[in-house]
Amino acid sequence: MRSDMAKVIVERPRIGSRRPSRKKGYRKYLQSMAVDELPRREPMLGQWRGREKWLNEHLGPMRRFLRSKIGLPWNNIHRELCEYVSFDNAVQGHVLAHIYEYVHLHVEVENDATVYSKSGRRRQHKLEVNAIYVCPNSGILTLVKACVRHQPRTRIPISESSQYLHRDNFWWEVQFRTRYGIAGDRWDVWLERDVSKLTEQDCIMTYGGNYFATSKRPLTPEETRQLYRRLRLENRSNRVRRTK
Repeated sequence: MRSDMAKVIVERPRIGSRRPSRKKGYRKYLQSMAVDELPRREPMLGQWRGREKWLNEHLGPMRRFLRSKIGLPWNNIHRELCEYVSFDNAVQGHVLAHIYEYVHLHVEVENDATVYSKSGRRRQHKLEVNAIYVCPNSGILTLVKACVRHQPRTRIPISESSQYLHRDNFWWEVQFRTRYGIAGDRWDVWLERDVSKLTEQDCIMTYGGNYFATSKRPLTPEETRQLYRRLRLENRSNRVRRTK
């Protein structure tokens, strides 16, 4: 961490620093106005309204510092921060206040992907992508990654000569055989083309090998429910295997 980080983030001038203050001489300012130009109504702090000034921190270096520490233990990062930041100094203590705004210390991780905050006014809200948090299990500074949406499965092997194929929101049981040694004209019932006009790439993308479909039938509703039940069990077992 830069030793002058506390100065870097407050080096910008305050927003509204060039605006003249209306606090001093406001009564004399009203006395100089004509009666018909005086405001008809005004809030109690109206003399300062529109003349606010607030901080304009330069927080880019601090965000880059935190991003550079992704994958490291948070205790080591906090120890490094405390070497250059003093809690007794109001300006330097302001640095830690901003760091705690960027780093979520109390979170809950669900399914190794979804991260929820457990502190602040918005408890149990989902953290956005690229948010920074401390892993509750390892204590590592981690970045929220975008959930990778897997493409839905459209081909499920059954045996060496049959597969489940998905098309038009329906599952079909398709029987196939190899294209090698085929004599005469043959028709692919799934791609609905002559086998002699099929390319090897078409067969591989559709069936996973150099095959052609000889028969097909749609699955019954009960068979479809059993297939989806089987897929859910496989996905659940895969998630459990990844967590171990």
